[in-house]
Amino acid sequence: MKLIKPHEEVCRDYVLKLYHEVVRDKMLVKPLLVEDRYYILLDGHHRYAVLKMLGARLAPVFLVDYDSPLIEVYSWRNDWNVTKEIVVNAGLSRSKKLPYKTSKHVVRDIVIPEVNIPLRRLMEDE
Repeated sequence: MKLIKPHEEVCRDYVLKLYHEVVRDKMLVKPLLVEDRYYILLDGHHRYAVLKMLGARLAPVFLVDYDSPLIEVYSWRNDWNVTKEIVVNAGLSRSKKLPYKTSKHVVRDIVIPEVNIPLRRLMEDE
């Protein structure tokens, strides 16, 4: 959890909704999508925020080579042109994150498996 660097803000209302779902289910279904050089969070910002709220010490991640052409980035917003460089810079910045739902990452030809990991395992010491 300590190494992961978010690049976007989150919607507080959705974080709270997801928090209740995760607590009810006592598990996290999908891993966080993280690039493998700087550990920038590409997808799963709301899940990451929930894990932080719960005090998780660990997080399931799926690492990807962000330089790969199989990883594409688009914008959810019509008024933004998002590039991988913009995402990396936002992730490395301590204060300047992109607005909620700015980037959309698409992973081509790779199946990201569900992890279905119990929350208690994410609370354990490293």
